[in-house]
Amino acid sequence: MTLSTAIAFSATATPQSDAARMNAEEMNPGTALLSTERIGGGAFKVLIYGNSIALHGPKPSIGWTNRWGMAASAREKDFAHLVVANLEARRGERADFRIRNLATLERNYTADLATFPELADDVSWAPDYVVIAIGENAPTIDETSAPAYTDFLASLTRPLVESANHPRVVLRSPFWRNVAKAQCTERAAALTGARYADASALGDSDENKAIGLFLHSGVANHPGDLGMRRLADIVLAELTR
Repeated sequence: MTLSTAIAFSATATPQSDAARMNAEEMNPGTALLSTERIGGGAFKVLIYGNSIALHGPKPSIGWTNRWGMAASAREKDFAHLVVANLEARRGERADFRIRNLATLERNYTADLATFPELADDVSWAPDYVVIAIGENAPTIDETSAPAYTDFLASLTRPLVESANHPRVVLRSPFWRNVAKAQCTERAAALTGARYADASALGDSDENKAIGLFLHSGVANHPGDLGMRRLADIVLAELTR
């Protein structure tokens, strides 16, 4: 892996998150780490950390009435469930899985991770595969905040890399292009021995979004079925090599 020697920052950077830039600040309400899981009888375990792109509960006021990755047309078409299904097909075995929305942590990435017992429980659960696909809700990263954001990602990742089953771990850059966050994510992967998946180009194209399928632009700027499949493909390329 070749790391960039410098992180690129916008000359007009503000504390605005990429979610705000995409009119998606109304997503991920509340402070709880929303999760969904299927546990029991699986031959292997898959843990996926994301945000509204991985899991979002119903919010009719913005035109979203489902409980899966926004804005996929069906649960089995969001990137998290596609990753699980692909791993099951490759292995010929059923998986247990756990999907968590970490938007609260993204927005408060300097918080003490020890105050979130769910994270320690995930390490104890000993997954075989881990995907960490976050960053869209984090405030703008600048020269001052980049070390703390990188440390946050590394601190989240390292205990999972070192957990009992020594899982394959992939860190994915944000869907909405953000050079500084992508570089911080790449560095965190290198620091922890995880693999890095660059999804930056996907968010540049409207064909990967749900444009025209939802009235609320924040929902519509999320990946549609094609974008979800491409996100899964990028992650799986690193997760299975």
